[in-house]
Amino acid sequence: MENYDIVKRDFNEISDIVEERWNHNNCYFKNLMKYLHEDNELILEIGCGKGELSNMLAKKSEHVIAVDLADKMIEKAISQYGYKNIDFISKNILDMEFEENSLDAIVTTATAHHLPYEWLLLFALKTLKPGGKLIVLDLYKVKTFTDMFFNLLAVIPNVFMNIVNNKKIKTGDEHTREVWKRHGEHDTYMTLKEIKLLAKGHLPEVIIRRKLFWRYLMVWEK
Repeated sequence: MENYDIVKRDFNEISDIVEERWNHNNCYFKNLMKYLHEDNELILEIGCGKGELSNMLAKKSEHVIAVDLADKMIEKAISQYGYKNIDFISKNILDMEFEENSLDAIVTTATAHHLPYEWLLLFALKTLKPGGKLIVLDLYKVKTFTDMFFNLLAVIPNVFMNIVNNKKIKTGDEHTREVWKRHGEHDTYMTLKEIKLLAKGHLPEVIIRRKLFWRYLMVWEK
């Protein structure tokens, strides 16, 4: 069971870190946007962080509800994007209520592994409108030879993209890497096989694809 007090503490500390221009999440943001319809009324983002993706979602929807457990993350998001059509909310998404068939899309990046995964799938089934999209970008547990192969395959492109975009070989400074390392020590992930079995048991015709930089993408249309 996830200890959300620890998660909140970690991400409040992470909120003070100066983020790199390019990272393993935002490099996929433009790709995520391609899966969204153009005429959305309401999009929910779970785990919005400092609001970078929220800002992009706001250009495709009349209204965005962007939720994050860490209050300092929300403070940073409001200071940067608070003038947009976005409601930034510091709260545990598990404690929030949404009406059935009320959301045009649910988007979450690097957050699904902190949630009860079956809850997320059932939440999407209940709250998405017909034609609504669930879009999940997250990490997975490395277990198979194929997982290890793709991990190694990503090393050189990762160095190249860091040099080109961040002007350095490694992401972040020593303090940044230490903060993320401490957080990762109590992170837990499912394998891609486990994710696929669970998702396909609830979401018909769900699409799950491995991405290069230690991520997978799941897209489902209700």
